[in-house]
Amino acid sequence: MMKKTLVALAAVAVTGGAFAQSTMTGYMGYGYSTDTSVANVVTSGMGIADAGLDFGIAEDLGDGNSLSGTMGITSAGSGAAVTGNDMKLAVKTASGLTVSFSGNKSAHYLGSGLAGAGAAFEAGLDGKVLSARSASESATVSMPLMEGFTVSVSHTEPTQAGAYGTGSAGGTKQRYNTAVLGYKAGALAADVQYRSYDMQIASTTTSATQKSRASVSYDLGVAKIGAGVDSTNYTAGNVYSESLVGVTVPVGSVTLGAQFGSMATTGYTTNYTQTGSVVGAKYTLSKRTYMTAQYYSYTGGFTASTATSTAGTQNATGASFTIYNSF
Repeated sequence: MMKKTLVALAAVAVTGGAFAQSTMTGYMGYGYSTDTSVANVVTSGMGIADAGLDFGIAEDLGDGNSLSGTMGITSAGSGAAVTGNDMKLAVKTASGLTVSFSGNKSAHYLGSGLAGAGAAFEAGLDGKVLSARSASESATVSMPLMEGFTVSVSHTEPTQAGAYGTGSAGGTKQRYNTAVLGYKAGALAADVQYRSYDMQIASTTTSATQKSRASVSYDLGVAKIGAGVDSTNYTAGNVYSESLVGVTVPVGSVTLGAQFGSMATTGYTTNYTQTGSVVGAKYTLSKRTYMTAQYYSYTGGFTASTATSTAGTQNATGASFTIYNSF
């Protein structure tokens, strides 16, 4: 999306003629949004949608090995973005094995991933129907398998103050290990994931044991479609599940998009079901500038991230209009 601007390119005197380079990209967005809550309270106004600078580095380590890194400095606006900076440092070997370390704001697996089909132009269902985004720190090892397939294993620690430990005496947020099998060939992309958690507290509805995920997208040319599911099991035997279907349709300079999401719980004292949708359009003014317009609606009275609030049947709605420029 962003046009990279080369700000430095320097040769380094190492064996094999290795070299390093750095880039800087940026983006800014400003717009108007309005929201009507389940209690019929209307909030609206203008403001910064998002803004940031991204710095990138790349270095040839010789013998087919390379190093890359990115760091983002962001100023999140009024949307569902998680504040903080992104950072990733990765070393890729000649065999394709990659070891990376990252601290990031976790784009939502369903809404911003394959299942969303690229339709998350501005407002999304995360933090509404889907669980909220969060910040985390990860170490990942990935490796290509047969043609089109990639496997990776990562260890992740949610960002929080204080020390981590095993059990209730440590940090309050659970760490987890995730195994991912991905596939990408032509118009088809898919992945399946399995995650296990530590620091499990027995017989609680908020202490997770495992998570299973799967998503797929296919580009038909005239439209791109996606779908995905995300299910979490807890130590009390309860289950929290999310699903999403997304579609984008390019029409000249305009891209139309929609997402339809749902969540459901089982095993709670009171179980919940919630649905929502977001529709919108992205209009490209130039290679660096575009505008977005989106409208969302979802059944309210429920906090997706905790599954503890009272269920309701009212609708919450909202709309946003934003102009973006990247450089």
